[in-house]
Amino acid sequence: MKQYVLVHGGCHGAWCWYKVKPVLEASGHRVTVVDLTASGVNMSRVEEIQSLEDYTKPLLKVLESFGSDDKAILVAHSLGGPSVGLAADMFPSKISVAVFVTSFMPDITNPPSYTFEKCLESFTEEESSNMEFGTYGTHERPLTSVFLGTKFLAKYMYQLSPVEVR
Repeated sequence: MKQYVLVHGGCHGAWCWYKVKPVLEASGHRVTVVDLTASGVNMSRVEEIQSLEDYTKPLLKVLESFGSDDKAILVAHSLGGPSVGLAADMFPSKISVAVFVTSFMPDITNPPSYTFEKCLESFTEEESSNMEFGTYGTHERPLTSVFLGTKFLAKYMYQLSPVEVR
């Protein structure tokens, strides 16, 4: 039996693993899904996030709760990659492997936001017209939030997902 910790991407929450979690559990594995700060049902406000560590705190708390002999398979999707990279750096003895699924990959040369910034730069004006950017923080340390509109989500994030009618 393996212990999986599944980490969602940006603009998502633990809910996005709703099809993966039961499949892993049915195979006998333990699965923890995490809502990162200000995501999913985590009620923190985005303005409380001042660093990658702030954003990653719920994942770090999960790993802190593991016993000294427990090892997890961390699975990151999308913007969850930098959080999984940070967690692996902070708790190397509690991680058996980190898996990055269509994820931003942290590196040792650039700040954690580097790959995300490069991704945003690659969007055309039309593509980014359905994104809403907000700023908060201070003049010395400005921070940015992004809200993805329904057209952006349909075209770039869920284009392969069939519409489910209930």
